[in-house]
Amino acid sequence: MKLGIIDYQLPRGGVERFFLGVLSALPPDTEITLYSAWDALEGYKSLVVQAGRPVQLVERPVPVQQAALVDGDQAALAGPRIFDLPADLWNGIDIAWLPWVNRHLIPRSCHIKSVATVHDVIAVELGEFMADKREPIGRAGHWFAMGMEDLLVRKLCGSLAKVVVDARRTRDHLARAYGPLLREPSVIYPSMEHVAAVAAEPADDLGLPSRYLIYPASYSSHKNHEALLLALAKAKASNPAAFLPLVLTGGNTQSILSGADYRGAYLKALIAHLGLEIGRDLFIPGNLREGQFRTVLEKASALVFPSLAEGFGFPPLEAAYLGVPVACSDIDILRETLDRLGAPALWFRSDAVDQLAAVLAQIGAEESALRARAAPFAGKLPDGGWSDVGRAYLQAFQEQMAMAAMVGS
Repeated sequence: MKLGIIDYQLPRGGVERFFLGVLSALPPDTEITLYSAWDALEGYKSLVVQAGRPVQLVERPVPVQQAALVDGDQAALAGPRIFDLPADLWNGIDIAWLPWVNRHLIPRSCHIKSVATVHDVIAVELGEFMADKREPIGRAGHWFAMGMEDLLVRKLCGSLAKVVVDARRTRDHLARAYGPLLREPSVIYPSMEHVAAVAAEPADDLGLPSRYLIYPASYSSHKNHEALLLALAKAKASNPAAFLPLVLTGGNTQSILSGADYRGAYLKALIAHLGLEIGRDLFIPGNLREGQFRTVLEKASALVFPSLAEGFGFPPLEAAYLGVPVACSDIDILRETLDRLGAPALWFRSDAVDQLAAVLAQIGAEESALRARAAPFAGKLPDGGWSDVGRAYLQAFQEQMAMAAMVGS
């Protein structure tokens, strides 16, 4: 099978783990060509090295659509990009896989030779909320990206492309928002097998305290850092004896230290307004190597995950696998992800700061009991591993190839 992988975005975090997991599980005789460009291609170069299998990387720039904001004689391009894919990318391959199809416009004639993974449609579902959290240029860019992403997902769901999602919740949302669908998306759950494969690395040089909470997430507005910081300040004021400092890791979080961009400056100002002190109440080591992250996560008193929306939600399962107590927002996707594997958690409403503050205080006061509750899950892998995920994707590729051949005949 000649598989073409097309992606010009490469979001960091869970999608990287997902890509490596599927790639490593595909049969060795699969001929893989990856089409990308710019910063995404640079990211894929390092990922392919980690994958440890032959992948032909093809640098192929494509037309990009962006919003422009004009104010008098000043103009600026907004950040989000929409990638307009040419049909000739599908030449010479049996099937194309778009591991992160969001923001990629697929030619109508190429849908039949495409398997597209939709991890989430958060930019559409929470579009107005996320746009309101941006500066004027970023706000214009988000409105543009929201409209374009809605359009491309709508076209995708109305086509003969094979759509794959990470969870039932995403499948059901697509059916409600874009139905009736020509084909029901297939649910293929990712694995958390990668956690066991990561060797712990020393992290003493990070200067973290002996006890702490951790929230590993980008600083995107749907990650809900505001509520967590408000709850942290409230927990400190109301129950200082049970207070635990917070460690923030993940994409762009170091911008909170520098205030170098709009979102970072906003969160930095909020921290100061709440009277929280970085280096005492709050620690921001930023992006960590995988081995460092495992060590920091494993030593945490608990993982706190107040996200407003997720496509799957790796961190709570990763923490549960390491025997770390988990507290997370009570949203459908996290209920599905954790309940499916029987992982224990403390639940709170993502919009209820007082409730979250009480959970933070509970962790500080009952850490030993919560660790005992989490211990039976530690080291267990109740999913089938990435080999099962790879087999499921291989089946999706083969089914779509057969449909393309049938339509072509």
